[in-house]
Amino acid sequence: MKKKTVLFASCLLGTLAFSSCEKNLYDESKQPEKELQMKDLDIPADFQWKLTQVSETTVSSTIPTPTIVSFFLDEACSEEEKLATIPVYAETSSLPLSIPTYAKTLYAQYKNGSGAMIKATMPINPDGSFSLSINDNNNTTSRAVDIEDDIDYDKWEGVIYHPKNGWGTIMFEDQFPSLGDYDFNDFVVNYKVQFEVGKQKGNDYKSKQIVIGLRLKAVGGIFPYSPYLKLKEIKKHEAEVEMINAKTRKPLEVKYVDNKKNYLIIDCSELIKNLPKGESQYFNTERGALVSTDDLPEIIITIDLNVAKEVEEILEDDKFDLYLKRNDDGTEIHMNGIEPVGYKYPFKDSNLLPVYESDGDEEDNNYYFSKERLIWGLRVPGNVAHAVEKANFLKAYPGFWKWATSSGKNEQNWYGQGNADKSLLIYN
Repeated sequence: MKKKTVLFASCLLGTLAFSSCEKNLYDESKQPEKELQMKDLDIPADFQWKLTQVSETTVSSTIPTPTIVSFFLDEACSEEEKLATIPVYAETSSLPLSIPTYAKTLYAQYKNGSGAMIKATMPINPDGSFSLSINDNNNTTSRAVDIEDDIDYDKWEGVIYHPKNGWGTIMFEDQFPSLGDYDFNDFVVNYKVQFEVGKQKGNDYKSKQIVIGLRLKAVGGIFPYSPYLKLKEIKKHEAEVEMINAKTRKPLEVKYVDNKKNYLIIDCSELIKNLPKGESQYFNTERGALVSTDDLPEIIITIDLNVAKEVEEILEDDKFDLYLKRNDDGTEIHMNGIEPVGYKYPFKDSNLLPVYESDGDEEDNNYYFSKERLIWGLRVPGNVAHAVEKANFLKAYPGFWKWATSSGKNEQNWYGQGNADKSLLIYN
């Protein structure tokens, strides 16, 4: 009887232990937390996914002759963070610059009337504006710096960069109107724009030549898309365009896209010709098939305008529209808020924000927004590392979800603040 009691007790303890393990195993509160996905984000209804703002800048000088001034995003005044080098005159002028939303301070570098090199610090106001007043008699916000003056511009000419002298990045998802996997590596392109500017007394800064660099970083999508560049403020008949291969310097044929509004639209499919994919079906999105920076395809587009245009908004938002067009069915993918060129937009798709209200009024800003307010194209004012194939973008860039769910108020420099998961990213 004693043996049976001991045996029964042992079995009871074993049953209790098993039950306890079973409870731990299936207790929902003890399960690993579900990995946050892009589709889980609660995006505010007013969020526009903008990482840059156009400044309302004023510059002036008390020095009789033009003063050559360079503007920078960083205090070190590094070349890649340069926004412009322009002549500032003895009058107040408007200078539109495209600056990242995270920037709270800009820096200017110039020689004063005595020939001393000066660095000025300028706070950026909440509306994105700032001002610079050059006055030899008042340097309270400036200090002399021991640097070389490598500026060699004509006093009547200068240059404005967009988004800066270094690269910006545009990343696409390619399964519109479906959401896709949201690793933002289906089509990744670097871009930079340089305006050659001049100014006459009483007029704003104007440009007769625009130079655009485009560099393909990755193609991780499964559909056959080609890139195109639409410049909304320029009509086709107003410009002469040349295109070259940046590596070989050989000229390339310029192909245009006819459109009802006669916008200047340039076929940039030279970027995707003869891609060195190796054994991978993708281009530069898998660890085992990386492409060196020197082998990234790159083109340079030079646009000479018949009549100089004011440098307004620095081709921001829909003024500089690098978009994709699918080769087999014509589907176009644009940044949010930009209507397609020739593609019949799926207005009745219930997964998209309605573009037309019940009374027939058009909501232009609703193009290329999902009903959850997610997007298919993202533009970043920096050379951003892209995600490896099937990576969770939110793990690669931990600050991204805080930025998106706060309507852009928090973590505005999520792409450059140093806490990215490098194991999930490819740097070029």
